[in-house]
Amino acid sequence: MLSRVLATAGAAVIALAAATTSGASEQGSAAQACTPKNNIEAIIDDSQSMSFTDPSLLRVRAMELFIDNQGNERRTLGATEFGSDAQAVFPPQTIGPNRASMKSVLGTAIQADNGATDYNDAFGFAATHNPNATARIFLTDGTHTDSTPYANGHRGGPPVYVIGLGVLGSGQTVLQEIASETGGIYRGVDSAGELQSAMFDLNAAIGCLATPITFRNTFTSANRPQNRSVRLPAGVRSVNAALSWENAADRFDIGGIRVVRGGKVVARASAVRKLRVTRRRGATFVTVKISRLVRGKLRFKLRATRLSSSGAGVELTTQLVRSRRG
Repeated sequence: MLSRVLATAGAAVIALAAATTSGASEQGSAAQACTPKNNIEAIIDDSQSMSFTDPSLLRVRAMELFIDNQGNERRTLGATEFGSDAQAVFPPQTIGPNRASMKSVLGTAIQADNGATDYNDAFGFAATHNPNATARIFLTDGTHTDSTPYANGHRGGPPVYVIGLGVLGSGQTVLQEIASETGGIYRGVDSAGELQSAMFDLNAAIGCLATPITFRNTFTSANRPQNRSVRLPAGVRSVNAALSWENAADRFDIGGIRVVRGGKVVARASAVRKLRVTRRRGATFVTVKISRLVRGKLRFKLRATRLSSSGAGVELTTQLVRSRRG
């Protein structure tokens, strides 16, 4: 099962998550306790052990999902990869006009070919690579293994939002400390198949949004939709969503999007009050923004449009964040 360990560094962030999920009317005061981070440095583990823990390069897909997440267009993103040493993947730049090039470089640079795992080089290089970063994403599958002890290079820096892939024991404790000491969060996952959903969780925290609402559906055949719904309190203007799965040979989509109130459809993608729906597709994910929402219940259909193995259950993770922002 999914391992979720959220280490927060302050009661303000906890209060934000609780207030936002309880209703949109409470979001305003809670949001004042959190400032969205608009310059992010991603520090991605590319040590050789990743060839075993993440052979399908789902950490690349997770970063692509972050890049394609709608609402991140104006943010700045730089990327560092590390193992025995650290080096640049791409320099800090605005995501919007550089999405395609960022994803292209990630796919070339991240190959699990960088030896051991040196946190010192990772944080030291990241600090010079993007000195103006207001947040860091740190993704690793192991503990610091260099002969020189870890020098706590995260201290004095911006909040670190950490994903630990299969990290246990003292290694997990260190990652939790990196997150808590900087004001970030720690998200532990058991397998690479959870990296994309973990990244969506971190994206919400970086943007001072609520903890995502998460659904998991298992599909055994294509084109048999499964229905889901989410309550929309008054004041919610948009929903950001992500569908993610593990195998690039599979494909999923979302449709039948509508808002129902009092048993009547009051908004939908095609008629009545017309919703605005935009999608971006990756190899193992779809990001969706639904805007022009009104109070009611958001209903939608999840569908497997292609399954690589007939009859075998394939899990789809769907995450949604409600927002007062349009």
